[in-house]
Amino acid sequence: MMIKKVFAATALAVGATALTATPASADGIYDSPFTSENTERFVSAFDPAAYGPRGNDPIIISPYGTGQPIYSWSFHGQGQSWQVDPSGNAHLLRGISIPTGSSEGDVRGIAIYDPFTILDY
Repeated sequence: MMIKKVFAATALAVGATALTATPASADGIYDSPFTSENTERFVSAFDPAAYGPRGNDPIIISPYGTGQPIYSWSFHGQGQSWQVDPSGNAHLLRGISIPTGSSEGDVRGIAIYDPFTILDY
């Protein structure tokens, strides 16, 4: 039981560090081969499918749900995700991982919309 708690805390710390890292160059981040739109990967926390058929997909907690584009940037284990609001501002998605099963590797990601952190891409 203690190993699971240590693993969960470590995963949370590593996930938070990876999501707060910024890319080396913000110029053309949407055109970068390391950036992709992956809105379809996420499921809203208010969608009943999040707790049924899409129970393994990452959850997004956002005032827009999956109605606004979600992008991720990733390179060599570093990355960041954000959601674009209707005005075109890119808001950071803060990520956490929660243990979901009896195995130490069973975790589910949750992305939380940060209305106060607007990224300059």
